[in-house]
Amino acid sequence: MLRLLPLLLLPAALIAQEAPRAQPVDPRLERNTAVDSFQHGRNVYESAKRSGGAVQQDLYQRAIDIFGRYLNDFPNHANAEAAWWYLGESYYAVGRVEDAKRCFHSLLNRFGRGRYAAAAAYKLGADHFNNRQYALAATLFDKLATIATKPTERHRGLYYAGLSYELMGRARQAKTYYRQLLDDPANPYIHKARIALGKLLAADAQLDEALRLLDQVAVSRAALKVRGEAALHAGAVAARLGDSERSDLYFNLILKTPGMEEYRPDAQIAMMAARFDQKRYDEVVRIFQRSTERSEGEREAKRLMLAARAFMMLDRNADALPLFREVERLQPPESQQAFDATYFRLLCFYRIEGRHVLDQVEAFLQLYRKQHPRDPKIHTALLMKAETLYAEGKPTEAADAYRDIDPAAISEKNRRGMLYQRGRCLDEAGDSAGAAASLSAFIEGYPDDPRVPVARAARGRALAATGSTGKALEDFNYLIEKAEDPELLSLAYLESADIHKQRSELDAMVSRYLEFLEKVPGREKAASAKASYWAGWGLVKTDRGTDAIPHLQQARELAPQLYEKHAGLLLCLVHLAEKNPTPLIEEVGKAIEKNYSADLPEPLIRWAADQAFNAGDYRNAARFYDLIADDSNPELVVKEVWRFLGKARIRSGDPAGALMAIEHALNAEQEPGWRADALADKGQALLNLKKFDEATQAIEDGLALRPEGRIGASLLLIRGDILMATGQPAEAVRSYIVPVELMDDSDRVVKPKALHKLIAALEQTGKTQDAEKYRQELQRKYPNWKAEKE
Repeated sequence: MLRLLPLLLLPAALIAQEAPRAQPVDPRLERNTAVDSFQHGRNVYESAKRSGGAVQQDLYQRAIDIFGRYLNDFPNHANAEAAWWYLGESYYAVGRVEDAKRCFHSLLNRFGRGRYAAAAAYKLGADHFNNRQYALAATLFDKLATIATKPTERHRGLYYAGLSYELMGRARQAKTYYRQLLDDPANPYIHKARIALGKLLAADAQLDEALRLLDQVAVSRAALKVRGEAALHAGAVAARLGDSERSDLYFNLILKTPGMEEYRPDAQIAMMAARFDQKRYDEVVRIFQRSTERSEGEREAKRLMLAARAFMMLDRNADALPLFREVERLQPPESQQAFDATYFRLLCFYRIEGRHVLDQVEAFLQLYRKQHPRDPKIHTALLMKAETLYAEGKPTEAADAYRDIDPAAISEKNRRGMLYQRGRCLDEAGDSAGAAASLSAFIEGYPDDPRVPVARAARGRALAATGSTGKALEDFNYLIEKAEDPELLSLAYLESADIHKQRSELDAMVSRYLEFLEKVPGREKAASAKASYWAGWGLVKTDRGTDAIPHLQQARELAPQLYEKHAGLLLCLVHLAEKNPTPLIEEVGKAIEKNYSADLPEPLIRWAADQAFNAGDYRNAARFYDLIADDSNPELVVKEVWRFLGKARIRSGDPAGALMAIEHALNAEQEPGWRADALADKGQALLNLKKFDEATQAIEDGLALRPEGRIGASLLLIRGDILMATGQPAEAVRSYIVPVELMDDSDRVVKPKALHKLIAALEQTGKTQDAEKYRQELQRKYPNWKAEKE
């Protein structure tokens, strides 16, 4: 910080002149008392200046008393202006600064112009300047320039007024004052004014004029220190103009000229900075490495920073790390350079994928986040943290870090990637609204980015999750129209179809799935299975069951672990609705084998069982009836199920199982005819088990009910079978003959069977002629009949 000399130490000589002296007064015009009083005060003041310690303070206090009485008694005396000045100086000397300033203000207000007024203006301006009250200082320095009686005082006022305005950041006013100094090349502030104006012009990018002014000082006969400063700034401006050769001339002037040593570290730094700005990073490193001169404090930190950043730009991050650490050591932690160095060291660490990156980031944030909450470096560090966590497969933790990032605080280079990656991370973390917002910002901000299709796919899913299905469909429809990637096409078709399903738009859902199956090449097996199943499901729900069949079959074939059951259930319903017994029997059989038959409705099973029984598929009929039978609660089962379960088990080779079903049927049946039918089945089952006595009893019980028609005939046939099995063919003939004689020829089930059995019994009894007669009758009346395999 530029500082004028402390006021208490400013002797009159530092105002560029001797302290104003009182002019002799003609004793004929003034009373001697006034002159004597003033001269006495002045003598005491001069004695105080020559003294020290307590004596000096005492003398200044006496001078204050004398000048105070003088001004009180003779306020308009010719020496009053000088008295105000000496009184103010005496007050300063004893530390009564406010009283001193009051005296100088009184001097300015009462007298306005003259040597003492100019000195007072400078004194007050310097006081405000040293207290950083630059606006007040500028006003007083301007007044000094206006009222000065000597050119040097005017030049001083102009220079310090300009400097005050410069320190206030009011460059336009500062330049006005500096330019006034250029009008008089002989003034002692000409070189300072040229340097100051050159710096301001350079800051405004008026580089040519700035370089002209700075060059005038650098090649002048000014003091070496002044020339060194000018050369330093001239070199920086020349570098900005792209004239590296001229820039180096200025810097080398500093490096080689004795007396300019003070600026050598700055010259080296400037040379490095110029090359850094020109992206000549190799040269920055060479200048740094060949230098034998080190600076201290902030200068050395700046030099190290330039070298370290050049190493970074050359991707030599490991070389940059120790330099950044050294900057952190040189500078206090709260300084901007320490903050920058810590950030760049963290960035190097991140680039070389060092271990414990997260620990480094957390330490950086803990140290600087509160101090620099909006700084881009803080938000870039948060981005490092988020990306590291996301790469480690921790989307929830990464999402927390992403949420803390202000996209506006991220560089344009990193912003688009951050918005894209944050959107995908938030989506994975379950923050669908946040994901949609981030992806929208990415899509709208960077519509030409090649990742936009993927972003729209992710945003579509996020929007759907938040319930904004209409907007989600816009994204998916865009992909269906524009995307060429089969994976994105698959996602768009499937996700949009799911949305239509959620909205109960089944026709649209089916169309979307069918388009997917038709138009997407190389689709994944799982995706094809899903589309096939839900297309089939939708077709069933919209009463197009026949069309659904191939799709449901395809889903089951592609992904049986997912769709075996559900596709099978739907196929069962379709075949039932279409009254297709054969495929329905097959599907119910699969349901049993795959353990999902419990999900089939009972009416469907009953119909399939009946169809299987009627088709002679007794094994499946028995399996199906068994699904709707309940041994634990037989009374809850309709009796017909027990009846046909018994018959199916007999005919499928399970007589023991049939007996259980027949008993339940007998317990539930009260009608004599159907009881007789059940007793016939019981007798058959017992016969098959070779329990002849029990079988005979069941048949006799059935005949006792005097059934007619086929039931009665069946009882007689079974009794004949028992007799044949027990070696009584003659008795069997008498049992077989009754149905043969009583049954009408139109019966093509029982009567041909009775003829067949009668023939066998007659042959065993040796009555071959009778057997031949019935054989001919059987062939004549029922030429196509064939005996069942028993």
